[in-house]
Amino acid sequence: MALNTAANRTVDLTLRALQLILAIITMGTDGHAIHVFHGHTVHEHFEFGDFYNYYGVPDAWGFLMFCAAWTVLGVIFLLIAGIRFADHVLLGYVRVGVEAVALLSWLAGFVAVAVNIGSNACPAEENGCGTLKAATVFGALEWLLFVVTTTMTVKLVFGRARHPRR
Repeated sequence: MALNTAANRTVDLTLRALQLILAIITMGTDGHAIHVFHGHTVHEHFEFGDFYNYYGVPDAWGFLMFCAAWTVLGVIFLLIAGIRFADHVLLGYVRVGVEAVALLSWLAGFVAVAVNIGSNACPAEENGCGTLKAATVFGALEWLLFVVTTTMTVKLVFGRARHPRR
């Protein structure tokens, strides 16, 4: 059974709502992990002098926050473009592009944060990394939702027959 977003708006709106909800949850859990994280300074001694290096929040955690913010904006665009301008061919390609960028950024985001779990940034024995683990799980679920919606959007845009304009 092929799932078509034009034929079943309820499924599309439900998936978009789930994407928004998971993006907000990911923002909250990742934001809490960033807030709770305590950076540390490391004193390194070299033959030509001493060096103090500050280790702050890993970049991957901020990238996951960017993915969540990008999703909120992207889903709003995809909802408006899907409802008001569904017949425009060029906008269909833009929709596929937005879906593909969101899909790839979520894949990169949750994998990059998952790599930090158990490392120096988030040691396995530290209890404060639970919110980061939750953010990673919600990021993976968000990626799965984008796999479904990207597939549906690609089938919708590239599956329709081309009619010449008169």
